[in-house]
Amino acid sequence: MTSQTIDVLTWDSEHFGCRIARAARRQVDLSSCKDLVAECQRNDIDCLYFLAEASDQTTIAALQSCGFDFVDIRLTLSARYDVLPAIRQLDSIRFRLGEERDLDQLLPIAGTSYSQSRFYIDRRFGHDRATQMFQIWLRKSFGKAPDAAVVVAERNDSAVGFVTCHLHKPPGEGNIGLVGVAESARGLGCAGGMIKYAAHWFAGQGLHRLNVVTQGRNIAAQRLYQRSGFVTRSVELWFHKWFD
Repeated sequence: MTSQTIDVLTWDSEHFGCRIARAARRQVDLSSCKDLVAECQRNDIDCLYFLAEASDQTTIAALQSCGFDFVDIRLTLSARYDVLPAIRQLDSIRFRLGEERDLDQLLPIAGTSYSQSRFYIDRRFGHDRATQMFQIWLRKSFGKAPDAAVVVAERNDSAVGFVTCHLHKPPGEGNIGLVGVAESARGLGCAGGMIKYAAHWFAGQGLHRLNVVTQGRNIAAQRLYQRSGFVTRSVELWFHKWFD
């Protein structure tokens, strides 16, 4: 269901076992925020997501006054690779496109890599459901060629990392979705190498501008992307409101 003010999210609702919607607007004052809350109550919404511009103090104040919880800083970073970076093969590590047979080794990595996501920070979603969500996201990234690909880092014949690549929104740009590295392989340059490999894959699809989203609390991810040539494109704030 979609209205002028909210979009009910079918997948999220089914996965988390409650009725979830996202605000269709990005700006509210106190009056329109109260109207938004009333719309959710009329439609039996259990949880509402609201994404606000970090600089919009009027909206932020209205959300706080109406009982929304601040759960995440959403950073979007962007890079343009007019000259593709060299892919340096590391000792005992090689980079390649993933195959579905890699999932047995990659799914446990996806299950332990995203504890700083808002879906873990907001504990009402449940730890197990949040973990399953990221594993499903990774699984669905396979088999979607030519619109998606998974880059894998392999060490000693085992898949130890992945980057998911997506060819959608906005047109003409590529999105990096999930990045995960096994704990045993961290600090070896796997993530940076996979991003370089991903840049080459995107270029093969005619795309040289890439976007990636991470959390404000995830300093390690920000440093990784900055070292890879990404700069901040936007800063937004996620709020959740639960209706008990």
